[in-house]
Order: sequence, then C-alpha cells, then structure tokens
Amino acid sequence: MAFPTITATNTTDGTTATTSPVVNLPATVNAGETLLVFFRTDTVGAITFPGGWTELFDLGTNQQTTAAWKLADGTEGGTTITLTTAGGKFAALSWSIAAADPSTTPPESSAGASGFDANPDPDTVTPTGGADDYLWLALMGIEGEQAMPPTYPTNYTENQIHANSGTAGAVSTNVRVAAAKRTNLNAASENPGVYTVNVTDDWRAFTFAVHPAGAPPPSTNVGWYGAGWF
Repeated sequence: MAFPTITATNTTDGTTATTSPVVNLPATVNAGETLLVFFRTDTVGAITFPGGWTELFDLGTNQQTTAAWKLADGTEGGTTITLTTAGGKFAALSWSIAAADPSTTPPESSAGASGFDANPDPDTVTPTGGADDYLWLALMGIEGEQAMPPTYPTNYTENQIHANSGTAGAVSTNVRVAAAKRTNLNAASENPGVYTVNVTDDWRAFTFAVHPAGAPPPSTNVGWYGAGWF
C-alpha cells in the first residue's frame, strides 16, 4: 500500500448569511481522486449536498456541521458546489486526495466529539480493515470569533487550513473551521490531541481516515513458457 496524498486544498469564508452557500473546491482535481468537504453554518437544520456527493454526517445542536465526499471525474478543479441549508453564515474546507479509492472503501469519520471550552478535541476513529496506510485528518468547527489559525494537535503539521465567517454581528452568528493532516502513520486507529483556540465556545471535532487505494488485481496472463511461469 501507499499513503494517500493531498494534492490540493481550498477554503471558503461565508461572510454573508444564505440558504444556498457556495463552497470552493480545490483548483487541481484529477479524475479518480477523492474530494472531501467539511462545512459548518451558524443555523441548525439539515444540509443537502449536490448529486454525486455522499455525506459522512450532518449534526446540529446550536449550529450545523457536516462533511461529504465524492469520487472525482476530473471536471471539478477550480469550480464550486452549492449546498442547501436552513440559512446563516458559514465556513468550509475542501481537499482533493490522490492514491485513495472511495469506490472501494469510502473515507470514514469518528462519531464526533463536542464541548464548550477552548480545546476542541477530535475523538478516535477506527477504520474498517485494521492497520493500514491511512491518511488521517483532524478537524474542528467552533462557534464564535476566535483568532485564526488555532494551535493544531500534536503531529498534525501538514496541510493546515482554516476558514471563518467573519466578525460582523454577534458572536453566535459566526463560525470557525480548521483541519490538518498527520504525518504518515500506519495504524489501526487514531485519536489526535486537542486544538487550542483563544476564546471558549461551542465546538464539534472529528477524525477522518481516508483509505489507501487497494493493490491492483493479479494478472490474468499466467501460463507456462519455456522454463518458467509468466
């Protein structure tokens, strides 16, 4: 196996309240790559992705947080998708990931942790299949107007990205999101450390595992030639 790699990322700062938020996709997306989107809005209510996207979760308490993936066809680079929500300002992150195969084993998420403090703490994810060369992502979404970027979890030093909905209006109408990739780790499960932000508020945090592409099927061109098999 080989570890999946992030080929490109993008962010969206949704500073205007809307029921039709437009999310930026990475500028570079190749056919066969895995597209991921992580999204948080300040209004509770179900979120709908366009056709072709599969949600990992859609959770709300006083804000709504969701994520979804898609097997890229190669036309998505530099484009956007429009979601449907109950309204509100928002923030979103997106990735394109190579050397993964979601049509065989889709990305997996932890159940999600929540709290009210300055240390969003992604919970443990245990992907199906045992130890492997997974791509691990630690993600958090929080209400408020905290300074960004946050302090990321230990070992999550790669592809650190963040987005926010601005600072206009009350704290309760704004959101922050952040995510980072762990340095390559072959393991059966992962529980990242905590984020640190500068203001206490309501948060949700997750850990994603993106499965590596499977080994190619064995060759069917097998036979006896001369003194050996081919």
